Amino acid sequence: MAKHFIITVGDFRDSSGRYFSLRTPFYRPLNRALHRIGATWRKELKCWLLAYSKEHWVQLQEAAEPFGSLEIITKKPLSLTLIQNIKPQTRSYLESYQEMLYARGYAQNTINTYTNMMCKLLSHQHPTPPQELTIILINKYRAAHLFQQANSTQRQFVSALKLLLQHFNNPIQPDTLVRPRANQTKPKVIAVEEVIRMIARTQNVKHRLIISFLYSCGLRRGEVLNLEPKDLNLERGSLHVREGKWGKERLLPLPQSIYPLLKEYIHFYQPTTYLFEGQKSDQYSPTSVAKIVQRAAKNAGIHQHVTPHMLRHSYATHLLEKGVDMRYIQELLGHSKPETTMIYTHVAKHTALAIESPLDTALRENMASQNKSNDFKGLGKNK
Repeated sequence: MAKHFIITVGDFRDSSGRYFSLRTPFYRPLNRALHRIGATWRKELKCWLLAYSKEHWVQLQEAAEPFGSLEIITKKPLSLTLIQNIKPQTRSYLESYQEMLYARGYAQNTINTYTNMMCKLLSHQHPTPPQELTIILINKYRAAHLFQQANSTQRQFVSALKLLLQHFNNPIQPDTLVRPRANQTKPKVIAVEEVIRMIARTQNVKHRLIISFLYSCGLRRGEVLNLEPKDLNLERGSLHVREGKWGKERLLPLPQSIYPLLKEYIHFYQPTTYLFEGQKSDQYSPTSVAKIVQRAAKNAGIHQHVTPHMLRHSYATHLLEKGVDMRYIQELLGHSKPETTMIYTHVAKHTALAIESPLDTALRENMASQNKSNDFKGLGKNK
């Protein structure tokens, strides 16, 4: 299965000139191709920079063709819900910050998350400008507003804050901003029988198909929502995932078992822009997908809290238990590094979970010994 990447292209400018900013997942052959056309890696920006010119644009297109496609970042204004209750000066800071994120080629979801986080910080610290923020002020804010937040949220906040301080030339050194250690959590999975009950007991055709895609193809929730009717190739039995994490594309086998359900859904709903659309023909909401999965799990008699991503974890774990090679699972899931896929070895039953407890072994052997002793006693009585 060939790797397919999307290279996001931004327009970066500083005192040294104008550049294409290129962001892509780590992949050595692609990195070497970018280096050959003159692109340089900027560690502090976390992206490649290529001098802005028509010649370089043509070379970039040729270099990227064997690996994937280029996607020029389309700038969007700050959302109305974000700016309606903030001061004009804070809005000016946010617009400048957002412009910098676009120039560096960050994904739209990342830009939205970072600007939301920094909007709350700057609004709380008003009228202190970002270039005058101190460690004391930042730590007070984190203690008051982020202390009970998830570990991943706190790590995102530090990443967004470092970019803000760097952009406004704040003298705080990035190393002084402590990032919480990432949690090493094991993926939560459910049994195949439980997934089948979830699908079987879901009456709505659209909801049943969403659950089927999440599990049978191991898709992320966002990947399901971004599917378009043109991404389905029923003749070849393939599914084209275009907007995966880190902008990667991949082709997946389309399960034969969902063909009847898929044809019934398309005939009844006739989707146009997206495969799964809301009432106004716009994209289906992530919250709706989460509620569909929770409701299906409850109807299936599953007592644990089931999320859309748990179905993806279950898909990967069940493949591993069936003996599918780890490299193929990595490709199917769209992971850049094998280490990410290796987490499923911790929950697959044929690995560590298959090891029998010494207590079970001792009790079984003791039972076998007693049964054998009783057999001998019986033989003695017969004599």
